[in-house]
Amino acid sequence: MKKKKKHTTNQTPGDFDPELLRMYMMGATNPRFSNKVEFNEEVVDLHLEKMSIGTDKIPPQDALFHQLENFETCLDKAIAAGKLEIRVIHGLGKGKLREEIFKILRKHPNVRSFENDFHSRYGYGSTLILLK
Repeated sequence: MKKKKKHTTNQTPGDFDPELLRMYMMGATNPRFSNKVEFNEEVVDLHLEKMSIGTDKIPPQDALFHQLENFETCLDKAIAAGKLEIRVIHGLGKGKLREEIFKILRKHPNVRSFENDFHSRYGYGSTLILLK
């Protein structure tokens, strides 16, 4: 009967633990690092002046792309952080941004429901998204 080798922590930087390497190769996560995502925002504002895209002015034809990219990033972070709901401010305007957001939400497997409901602060320019 083989004796199991214990994992030792007093190794030099050039050494490696073959057992630990085998565990990583089999899909184990690194116990030294947390894979938990922090996302503390309850409201995501997609107005261009509120987004940190850089100092350059964005051409109008690229604005929608940047807004949707920011929305998808925030949605993914909220899901990874285990949030149950998130509110997205898209504004009123012509409704193009809202419709594109709705297209994404209809197909997203982690979205339970969403509603363009009235909010006292944002009016009808925001959507409440409930996550699974």
